[in-house]
Amino acid sequence: MTTTTHAWVSTQRSRGEARQHAATRHPWLYLTRRLRHVPAAVPTARPPATSGEALARLAELPISVWTYAFDPPHVRHLGPMAQDFATAFGLGADPTRIDSVDACGVAMAAIQALHQRVQALEAELQELTLATGASAA
Repeated sequence: MTTTTHAWVSTQRSRGEARQHAATRHPWLYLTRRLRHVPAAVPTARPPATSGEALARLAELPISVWTYAFDPPHVRHLGPMAQDFATAFGLGADPTRIDSVDACGVAMAAIQALHQRVQALEAELQELTLATGASAA
């Protein structure tokens, strides 16, 4: 008996794995799956215009701990809920998922804002140190 394998379905996989694989590889199944899934409408903000604005929004973003339904009970995850992220930043195509490129972009913008604040504080400290040293002498 010979088995036929296609590029998008492997007969070596379980039926559930094959369906999942086919749903992401076969164009018709992928389209029907995406058309059936309509994400809930989440009010979104406009994307942050500056790194300081990204930092301010990130500071206000609630962080949660959760376990996915498919994870064992001892597995925990930490981070914002996707809907909260979409509401805060207005990024991504689906408000039920956080795209890694958007999360990285927000993190990098916030790091830049923190770097600018540290540089400003270091300059202010240097000025105060010089002023204090000049007045003491």
